[in-house]
Amino acid sequence: MKKYLAGIYVILGILIGFFGYQEFSKTPVINNQNYERFGEVLTTLQNLYYDQEKINTGEMIENAIKAYVDALEDPYTSYLDAETNSGFQEELKGESNFEGIGAVISKKDYYVLVEEVIKDSPAFKAGVQPLDRIVFIGSGETKNLSINEAVKQIRGPKGSIVSILIERVNKDETKELLEKKVTRNTISVPSVTSKILTGEKNIGYLEISVIGEETENLLKKELLSFKNQKIQGIIIDLRGNGGGFLPIAVEIASHFVPKKKLIVSSKYKQLGEEEFYSRGYESLNVPVVVLIDGFTASAGEIIALALQEQIGSKLIGTQTFGKGSIQTMEDFDDGASLKYTIGKRYSPSGKNIDKIGITPDIVLEFDSEAYKNNIDNQLEKAKETLLNM
Repeated sequence: MKKYLAGIYVILGILIGFFGYQEFSKTPVINNQNYERFGEVLTTLQNLYYDQEKINTGEMIENAIKAYVDALEDPYTSYLDAETNSGFQEELKGESNFEGIGAVISKKDYYVLVEEVIKDSPAFKAGVQPLDRIVFIGSGETKNLSINEAVKQIRGPKGSIVSILIERVNKDETKELLEKKVTRNTISVPSVTSKILTGEKNIGYLEISVIGEETENLLKKELLSFKNQKIQGIIIDLRGNGGGFLPIAVEIASHFVPKKKLIVSSKYKQLGEEEFYSRGYESLNVPVVVLIDGFTASAGEIIALALQEQIGSKLIGTQTFGKGSIQTMEDFDDGASLKYTIGKRYSPSGKNIDKIGITPDIVLEFDSEAYKNNIDNQLEKAKETLLNM
């Protein structure tokens, strides 16, 4: 159930819904008078503004670009500076190696919430637990930090130490403050992990945390392993999957949806309509259940809807994020990039779930109290559902 991984740039508003790099024809929309006005303002300030030490032309232009983009009020259209864009590109590769503490975090009202702790990570070894509330990082409070600022403060070079103050709510509702000094290390997080769940049936469990460049290749290896172990059902865990590349989502769905069945269709401003059909890769031909939650978005939602509508997979969990638009990127020479919306996408039955999300077949809230005892109630329900399919 991935949200934000401390030590890596996992930016929800950036990551969910990505088409790739595409060339489009461009017609200038700003007339010369607008350009001249912008130049006149810069020149006047550079020459006549009293506090010249405040003048940083490069920074001012960057801020002006960001303001122009932000005026669109589209959370998925953004100007990324070189540093942010570099982290974004690394995340989209689908297998991340970074230096940090190995904790999955999200931002709440006055604190940073620890959602998950990676086994054997520095955070795990320091005794950090899921549902811990980080109220201080170093000597600074977290209540006014954005999630990106919190990530930047927690991450750092291997061997360095970060001090975090944790508020822990115990089972009897009492609270305690704990200081943890965590030594950062290199963390490796593949986009696909798997295991075999034994019981009445051998069930293959696949967690797909992000849909990146290497995700489909990793998936193929896991499915081959499942085939060799004669599994009788598959649980695909898309909880926390913020999306990624649309074409890779189609490839992933093609391992489950029969050949030539529609997976997703798209409508673009310049390219018209486009339909993506399953390639019909060799399937294990076993029932599939999909876990989803409020952080499942975009390409993750494409997979969930295609499996639900085309092969009758049951969706279990909570309403998904609701991301039905498509983005592309344009890179600049200095490493910065512009990510912008180019179209909308639709499920095989014609649904656009933008700002709506997907309603599960079986609505089931995540039980955080049970999770403290290593019981994932949603996963247990998925296993039960598979046994009856």
